[in-house]
Amino acid sequence: MKAGYVPVLVGKGAAAATRFLVQVRLFNDPCMEMLLELAADEMGYGQKGVLSIPCDADFFRKVVRSIPTASKTSLVSVPQSCS
Repeated sequence: MKAGYVPVLVGKGAAAATRFLVQVRLFNDPCMEMLLELAADEMGYGQKGVLSIPCDADFFRKVVRSIPTASKTSLVSVPQSCS
């Protein structure tokens, strides 16, 4: 795994999930905080393993791209076979 990145599963259900590596600093953005609250509301604060965010992967990409401090390397999509 790349230093400074956190693995995140995005989607509803394991079969529909897309795995991303997200730069840690992006989690300070209010939009990302809202997605984390969504995850907590739906799955609780005690998630085990990789952080899961229950939203559409395309929507997640749009949220990350909307963060002013995000760059093209802030979000890396990882094939499921590499998990």
